[in-house]
Amino acid sequence: MKIGFIGAGNVGTAFGKFLVNNGQNVIGFYSRTYSSSVNAAKYTNTNAFSKLNELIAKVDLIFITTPDDTIKKTVDYITEKRWLNKEQIICHMSGALSSSTLISAQYIGCCIYSIHPLQSFADIEISVKNIGNTFFSLEGSKEKLELIKDFLSNLKLNYFVIDPNHKTIYHVAACVFSNYLVTLLDYGLILLNEIGIDKDKGIKAMLPLIKGTINNTVSFDTKDALTGPIARGEIITLKNHLNELINKFPEYFDFYHNLLIQTLPLAQKEKLPPHKAEALKELLGGINFEKSDC
Repeated sequence: MKIGFIGAGNVGTAFGKFLVNNGQNVIGFYSRTYSSSVNAAKYTNTNAFSKLNELIAKVDLIFITTPDDTIKKTVDYITEKRWLNKEQIICHMSGALSSSTLISAQYIGCCIYSIHPLQSFADIEISVKNIGNTFFSLEGSKEKLELIKDFLSNLKLNYFVIDPNHKTIYHVAACVFSNYLVTLLDYGLILLNEIGIDKDKGIKAMLPLIKGTINNTVSFDTKDALTGPIARGEIITLKNHLNELINKFPEYFDFYHNLLIQTLPLAQKEKLPPHKAEALKELLGGINFEKSDC
């Protein structure tokens, strides 16, 4: 298949480069900013197009890799202009949007798909290296679904098919694993910084602990991977945590308190005896933590 990209940002450029590296026929890139098309084309050794209709006329498979807010506008525009033909396949790579965002192309006979890489694309070169180990979610038209599956399989890419009705919840989960994991790490680093351990030293010191926790979660069920005072029901330790935060760093209290509340049901699944679970519920919901007078 001849492949073209509308949008020449990090995602499109990195995936285009990966495709070229793996023998795929990438024709080139179009972007609203022509210099972006040129940069992507140079990086991938393909072509830059200044006219969108000229790119569309040369390809069988179109990846729309614009920002999410402009994907629908883009496909509606090229459909309205009648630049598409019914044999073409239109894909976007958004995690938040389903293939239905491309519905205007389906109305004229095109097959439409969402192919989302579960990968961060902060750096293009690193992303190109990581794509081969990345899982992709796939959903869209039934007619050529097997063709798209074969396309991904031939590239030796891991993928799973999801229900388009679940795309938003899928993206919520992805954000938790990526974006909000950073939030959690930042919270821990802030606490270390407050006691004189700078962020650079803090992340290096905690990295073995972070990796060990992730490895345990991969190897075991989450209920078995959970450790620490909440898993053991150490009421005094947790009460000390909460009192120390409310007295010394009250601005960080609510976050930690909410983490305990959310973790308690997980601890109850396997490791926490019922009497300790009840004591923890009382600690987290029945005691008003106040600043000390000293």
